[in-house]
Amino acid sequence: MIRENLKDFKGLDHDPDFRWRGNNVTRIENLSDIAFAIALGMIISGVDAPKTFDQLREFLFYLVPTGAAFAVMLQVWRIHYTFFRRYGVADQYIIRLNACLIFVVLYLAYPLWFTFSALYSWVVGQWTNDYAKAIEMGMTTTNSVKTICLFVIAYASSQVIMALMYGHIVRKRELLQLDAQELSRTRETHIGLWWSTVISMTAVPLAMLTSLGPFAAFLLFFQAPGYWVAKKFLNRRPKP
Repeated sequence: MIRENLKDFKGLDHDPDFRWRGNNVTRIENLSDIAFAIALGMIISGVDAPKTFDQLREFLFYLVPTGAAFAVMLQVWRIHYTFFRRYGVADQYIIRLNACLIFVVLYLAYPLWFTFSALYSWVVGQWTNDYAKAIEMGMTTTNSVKTICLFVIAYASSQVIMALMYGHIVRKRELLQLDAQELSRTRETHIGLWWSTVISMTAVPLAMLTSLGPFAAFLLFFQAPGYWVAKKFLNRRPKP
């Protein structure tokens, strides 16, 4: 395997300290990759191909929110991809959870693009005092809150599903023969996913009940510290 031949070049490998058990791509992964590809295409297709200079300006305007939506979807795909490469588990429990994830991913694509585009239009309107695009997308203050709540609930659903998948791996650690380092990395991701869920869902009441409104979405930037705290906490625990 190419991965084995690169063992002396860890800088070229995104997961050098984990023994991959899923060396063969399964049909469930193929189906999932097709679903992710469709979802990414749905995000990109949210912007029509420009045919005039004005349309080109509009296309460039939506480049930022489209890129943000694309990045979020790729982040979900990366965790999914790493899961199957690391563990190679495809029992009935994982198949059911993966089916739920595919549904959420396909459902999330258009709301994800609309959320970032509408919110970006609203923020640009705050800066420039030009609310034309925000009004065109129906972004009143009330609608902006509803939009961000729609996004965070859908996004949190993907995090819950993947957290359940990683929790299943923790329970099957002996069967999979995870060593101490692999188990620690698995628990890091497991805790990090639940942290992402809590952060995401916290944004909903803050958006609806406080003056933060749609800006409550910035809580999502606190997902990364959750993984860092999980790593520090687990490194202090005695090795199993």
